[in-house]
Amino acid sequence: MNTYGLIRVSTLSQKDNTSLEFQSNRIKDYCGMYDLPLKEIISETESGGKDINERTGLKKLKSLIETGECKTIIVNKVDRLGRSLLQGLLFLKHCEEHTVRVVCIENGIDTDNPQSKLITNILFSIAENEKSTILNRLSCGRLKRFEENKKPYGALSYGYRKNHKGLIVVDEKESKIIQYIYKRYNTLSKMGHLTKTKRTQKLLRSLKVKGYQFRGKDFQWWNVKQILSNPFYCGVMNWKDKTTTHNYDTIISKRMFNQIKLCI
Repeated sequence: MNTYGLIRVSTLSQKDNTSLEFQSNRIKDYCGMYDLPLKEIISETESGGKDINERTGLKKLKSLIETGECKTIIVNKVDRLGRSLLQGLLFLKHCEEHTVRVVCIENGIDTDNPQSKLITNILFSIAENEKSTILNRLSCGRLKRFEENKKPYGALSYGYRKNHKGLIVVDEKESKIIQYIYKRYNTLSKMGHLTKTKRTQKLLRSLKVKGYQFRGKDFQWWNVKQILSNPFYCGVMNWKDKTTTHNYDTIISKRMFNQIKLCI
């Protein structure tokens, strides 16, 4: 009757009573106290909001359950199974169907006890609400950065880089490629007999002939489309339903961007 532990943190920087070490020690102590044969503690460093098949630990546990290898699962808290009510309940249902016992130490949950089902539902709902609160805080932080004229999230657009001071500056090599793409596409768009597909094909061929690449690889049509539709290059930042100008050096003019916008 093998017992498996599951420990998870969203980031390696989590400390105190959520750290991997803390969770691992709690599980070992519990198994020692109740004489449970602990076979392995499976560790994850990823979001609990992911689908089961995207979480390496849960995916492994699911496989062990289906082969009959795992008969008991120990976690420190119920939200280690997932912050989504639906995801957590689906996993517990899967355990129930295979007569696998689940113990959540801090929450006092033991699925061998029928009363645990109601408690589990309530706790998963709380965990889901906490996740929504965290996402809302992140969104507010990004909005604040946006309003302060800073890039709110994600990687820098192709054509920009950070200098040694951490400031966003134009990448000279990539910016020349962007300018070429806009000028070449603008010229091709004036050839009325060319369809949009033909324009893109001709542009891709000319980029390859010149040896221009997108981050180490040949340009693909989606790279070109992304560049031609990105207002960041002309000094405009979009985030959700908000638009603002930014202080970074522009690579193309607004006039050129608007001309191309009508053609793509």
